[in-house]
Amino acid sequence: MRVGVFLVTHNHATTLAAALEGLCQQGEWVEQVVLVDNRSADSTLYVAQAFLQRLPLHILPLEENKGFSAAANLALRHLSTPWVLSLNPDCRLLPGFLAQLVGVVGQDQRVGAACGLLMRGEGAQLVETAIVDSAGMVVQASGRHLDRGAGKALHRRWLKPAWVFGASGACALYRREALEDVAYPGGEVFDEGFFAYREDADLAWRLQRRGWRCLFWPSARGVHARGLKPEQGRGKDALVNQHSVKNRFLLRLANADWRWHVACFPFWLLRDLLVVAACLLVERSSLTGLAQVLRLFRFYRQRGKANAARARVSGWAMAKWFFPGWQTRRYQGCVW
Repeated sequence: MRVGVFLVTHNHATTLAAALEGLCQQGEWVEQVVLVDNRSADSTLYVAQAFLQRLPLHILPLEENKGFSAAANLALRHLSTPWVLSLNPDCRLLPGFLAQLVGVVGQDQRVGAACGLLMRGEGAQLVETAIVDSAGMVVQASGRHLDRGAGKALHRRWLKPAWVFGASGACALYRREALEDVAYPGGEVFDEGFFAYREDADLAWRLQRRGWRCLFWPSARGVHARGLKPEQGRGKDALVNQHSVKNRFLLRLANADWRWHVACFPFWLLRDLLVVAACLLVERSSLTGLAQVLRLFRFYRQRGKANAARARVSGWAMAKWFFPGWQTRRYQGCVW
């Protein structure tokens, strides 16, 4: 039940030491660590090399920034453990995180992914604050995906184990069997067309459609700095916004069938119109993202058909996750 961990870095020298120190505190649960660096221009690689004697760490420096998804897939090919942890370089695991999470997921063969309670962190040492970063991923009928509790003070409802739609890619534990089950040909687990942003929601949707569950276990605690905070609205980085717009539509093309669109109408349409209008009137730099959607439309329609043909859970059942009252489901041992 030991775990392989992968991190994807790009100019993360400030917080990387704290993230790797958190892994050191997990003891023998960590069997492998793979760090893929997307051509950092700072001292990220130097910081990583300082941990070579303390962690079973393998560093893969890339000659160009290939984005999170491609780098994550490369890391997965270098890991051989039955459980894999995706960890952001600005996320620090508290002592006992893996012991808590792996201990419970190993009891239920239906669990394909799991996550703990992430609190917001500050500074290079990722000092824990009283603000929640993520208590699992939930989704809305508009097609949005959100981190439960993000930006809010901790509430007791986020201290109860629950089945959630998915795990934030900042700190997500995956069963390798589940990843292989939903991978595209060639072993593409994280969709490389996304480049970065929303790829964790895409993976969560594919896992759910194949019948894999995601468990939120709050006694496994971590700290996450999070560069782009959802409660602060849109960021100023035009490239980030372009990918965010593009991936919003690719996410649905790959995963939402006609049943989902009927069940969630008109919420997704209203949100789509709002996004397009904002691109035309306010954030014109994101029009490039819409143009990329048109270019990729046929390819992702084919992916959507392939995913639908393999789905074990109907679109009607999937749509329930997207409405209040169904966004989480109570965890009672190993019983749904």
